[in-house]
Amino acid sequence: SVNVDLATELATIELDLSSSVSIETIIAAIDDSGFPASLASSPTTAPRGGRYIISVKGMTCQSCVKSVTATVRAQPGVQSVNVDLPTELATVELDPTSSVSIQTIVAAIDDSGFPASIASSSGPTNPPSGSVRSAPFIQTRPKVKVSIDGGKGERPSATITSAGPVLTTQLEVHGMTCGSCVATIEKNLRLVPGIVSCKVALLAERAEVQYKDHALDPEQIAELINDMGFEARVIPTESFGTIDLKIFGMTCSSCSGKIERGVSALSGVQSAAVNLLGQSGRFTYNSGEIGVRDIVEKIESLGFTAFLSDLGSNAQVESLQRTKEIQTWRSMFYRSLALSLPVFMISMIIPLFIPHAFDWEGIPGLSIGNFTMMILTVPVQFGIGRHFYVAAYKALKHKSYTMDVLITLGTTIAFSFSVVSLAYSICHNGHPAHPEVFFETCTTLITFITFGRYLENIAKGKTSSALSKLISLAPTSALLLTVDAATGALNEKKIPSEYVQAGDLLKVVPGERIPADGIVESGSSSVDEALVTGEPLPVSKKVGDPVIGGTVNGSGVLHMRAVRVGNDTTLSQIVKLVNDAQTSKAPIQDIADTISGYFVPTVIALGVATFLAWFAVLYSTDWLPPNFPTDSSKFFVCLNMCISVIVIACPCALGLATPTAVMVGTGVGAQLGILIKGGAPLETAHRVTKFVFDKTGTLTAGKMSVVATRRYFPDPAMSDAALFGIVGAAESNSEHPLGKAIARYGKEMLHVHAFPHTVDTFDAVAGSGIQCTVTPPGEKEVKVLIGNLKFLRTHNATIDPTFADSQSYHESQGHTVILVALDGRLSALVALADTLKPESRATVAALARMGISVAMVTGDQETTARVIAHEIGITEVHAGVSPSGKKQIVERMQKAGNVVAMVGDGVNDSASIAQADIGIAVYGGTDVAVEAANIVLMREELTDVVAAIDLSRTIFRRIRLNFLWATVYNILMIPLAMGVGAPWGVTLPAMVAGMAMSLSSVSVVVSSLLLKFYRRPVIGVDGSVVGNGPVLNDPDEDDDEPLLPSASKGSFGFSPVPNGEARTPHAYSFNRGGPRSAGSPASASSVVDSVFRFVATVGRGRGRDPRSPDGSDLDLLNDVELA
Repeated sequence: SVNVDLATELATIELDLSSSVSIETIIAAIDDSGFPASLASSPTTAPRGGRYIISVKGMTCQSCVKSVTATVRAQPGVQSVNVDLPTELATVELDPTSSVSIQTIVAAIDDSGFPASIASSSGPTNPPSGSVRSAPFIQTRPKVKVSIDGGKGERPSATITSAGPVLTTQLEVHGMTCGSCVATIEKNLRLVPGIVSCKVALLAERAEVQYKDHALDPEQIAELINDMGFEARVIPTESFGTIDLKIFGMTCSSCSGKIERGVSALSGVQSAAVNLLGQSGRFTYNSGEIGVRDIVEKIESLGFTAFLSDLGSNAQVESLQRTKEIQTWRSMFYRSLALSLPVFMISMIIPLFIPHAFDWEGIPGLSIGNFTMMILTVPVQFGIGRHFYVAAYKALKHKSYTMDVLITLGTTIAFSFSVVSLAYSICHNGHPAHPEVFFETCTTLITFITFGRYLENIAKGKTSSALSKLISLAPTSALLLTVDAATGALNEKKIPSEYVQAGDLLKVVPGERIPADGIVESGSSSVDEALVTGEPLPVSKKVGDPVIGGTVNGSGVLHMRAVRVGNDTTLSQIVKLVNDAQTSKAPIQDIADTISGYFVPTVIALGVATFLAWFAVLYSTDWLPPNFPTDSSKFFVCLNMCISVIVIACPCALGLATPTAVMVGTGVGAQLGILIKGGAPLETAHRVTKFVFDKTGTLTAGKMSVVATRRYFPDPAMSDAALFGIVGAAESNSEHPLGKAIARYGKEMLHVHAFPHTVDTFDAVAGSGIQCTVTPPGEKEVKVLIGNLKFLRTHNATIDPTFADSQSYHESQGHTVILVALDGRLSALVALADTLKPESRATVAALARMGISVAMVTGDQETTARVIAHEIGITEVHAGVSPSGKKQIVERMQKAGNVVAMVGDGVNDSASIAQADIGIAVYGGTDVAVEAANIVLMREELTDVVAAIDLSRTIFRRIRLNFLWATVYNILMIPLAMGVGAPWGVTLPAMVAGMAMSLSSVSVVVSSLLLKFYRRPVIGVDGSVVGNGPVLNDPDEDDDEPLLPSASKGSFGFSPVPNGEARTPHAYSFNRGGPRSAGSPASASSVVDSVFRFVATVGRGRGRDPRSPDGSDLDLLNDVELA
């Protein structure tokens, strides 16, 4: 066996001792394939038996856990296996007498689609001799890491590094305002021993931290972040859930102890902690064994009342919509405004009309006006401004420089100068008579900044609207049906939807949302799936049909059995995918992160330089800038310009340029059914130069049907129905479209709904065929081979040479030919035909107009492949290619300088999808293909690949525009604040500088929000853009439009299109709600909407046309009509 680990750049190889192949031969072969290799550790006998911990990547749900568990248990000699989803670790115990090695187990998990490597082991120290020798890179806890030669010709060196199991935790992080905050957290966490990596998402307010289990725990990581001045909370994992319950009826410590003991006794409960005074309890449990309802019912059976203290989805929606932040900054703004207005009136307005209104001095040197302003400024500076002081202190403590540092520095200088100026005047008996003060500057600066943060959080909340809507689709309650043991009658009980468990029988009344994914057990109705799948018409549901959680029941009553609940539902998985995408960074964000590390110190240096330069100029001449009052002191002018420089600079605008665009763009993509897995794929997709399509199920409808059959070596006793019953039974275990078509054909021949045959030792060889044994009822076992000619010859089947004529004929007609061998003899030829998707030709033509070349790869025969390629306009065809061959073709294209996108839907395509720069999995794809892909298309329209590239180009242009605006703002405004325009009377007072700084961040967010007006290009038959779809989001309209276009059943479990027919290309239309009532009061949110609409009106325009000579981009954001 062989196991190659990309992350560690190490390979583990097992050799049979009887083999003549040496390790040196294998190393030379790897070298010849273009990858420098060397021996990392000496060959040893592979250990047998012992306890091993295997790291398993790529698991997303309990189905993955079950798949890995089944794969390991199928290996001989496995005594026990335990797979843990949150830690991505599998604990395996092997029988010492077994011949199986841990490397074999790891290879088996790899082959099942989950990358695996050994994390640690407690195997035997002196392994028994065996028939296998191994050159492992790991057998015990230490890992051996090989540094591959960089091309200078030296042999790589080997080093030993510690390798404890690496765990991952997710945290909510509140209080971040810009890229500097993100950089502070990431930089300081990476310095902590035991932390492997850290990724922080600004807008999603999430952090993902990888750490070694022996060094830290998640709560300690949260405390580290809290110490930096932010609010962090650990997000419970999916498999081991943590719930907080409110518990009433407890009167003493014996009550709390009774609950803890009772709940702890339940199977699957990991811990129970009850707080008597707080009337609450926290419970950790294994969701695979027990559910929330079991815990609640146990507490209630003990005589207490319990319910969930916080509904996670509501809390997440509030977090995404930044409800808490908006309320906080609104309150701070209103309080600051109430105190700032009197200061501003006393300082700037009233003296214009009553010059000496506030000149009376109770104490010489301290006028009533200055005293009043100072008293009003103190609560603004140190009460409302306390937030900035705390944040600045914690940032500086960790040697980080954020926007809060600049704000605190600027306002503190202004306030301190004012107080010192007053004190000087008092100490000198009123000389000078009118001391210079900055009290109005302090208060107005903080007021403008709090107002800017208020607007900024409103705008940020709108960037995550798509995800918020998705989360809000989950119903709040469900009707649980239980059977009375005595009478057999059904009893109804209304429970929170979080209490629903797999296997529950639920009742769904007309107009209610379906609480979980499941199967209809009784009743019939029509279900409105528009908000989840985009299906415009209600879908009929009857007994046996699947239903999706979050969809709306029609006029009938349904009894359904819950199949997937909680985090395993279709809706939850989509929410998780979109959330993960919005929390990831685009590589271009690294530019902003690098700049923000130097930005604040540079600005402070520029502020000091400005002060010194103007001090030298003004004190060496009698000149003052034209706009400054003649009674202003020269020192006052210098200090005012210094403060202006400090407060006008804005690193926040740079830090928000990328994440806001990524969040809005991926949200828009989700509404279009284009799920983009993060910023990196988004950035890469806009550079794609070559598309590679799989044929079956991608360019074709994937609805294969048998069009002709021919028998060879006929057995007179076996009828056609009996023969194809055996063939169909064998293919009934296959997930390939060809296999499914043959299985359907077999059922039709036998007139059955399920095969009565027994199928054993089923083995599918990707890209080649299947082999198994089939036992018909009451008959002897038959060995079955189904696949291509090469597959049958590999297994030494006897071939009738006359089959070649039939094969050639069917291939010339574009049919796919499958051969069947029973008991080692060619017994039948099956010809299958597939229909092209009607939009395939238009998609290929549209990509060509965008300057992207297209190729097709398929495991089908050359003739068949070329017939289909000719029909849709593809000239580059690679036929008869195995899955590994597809991957090699993609590699060759990449080496030729192409940025390659691979589009596929099956296990056969997963390797090439993973190899491609951008992997795209189409609707109905297998879990493995979807896991490997960077972009998942949820609609049954191939033109969405065009929309995906077009959307990525649009988003990336917006990112560049945001960067340009943020850069131009700082390049223009900082010199202006430094006084470059002072000789011509152009200067920026500190108050104006603060207002400009506050609004600069808002403008970047509003710029990104314009992506909400993106419209899907509508592609004509010849690939030209004939129009655009509707605008998805209008801030003035309600939010009940569909969120995801329709998709067939696949990785996310969507229901198939009715009758299985393929859709023709069309412009997808979203339902709309009614307009906002005319009498609704204005709010800051509506102000942002008004600004948003105004900018959209003046800023929209036409993108470059793909029909232009350079074939660059599609028609974008043109002629946007706003209601």
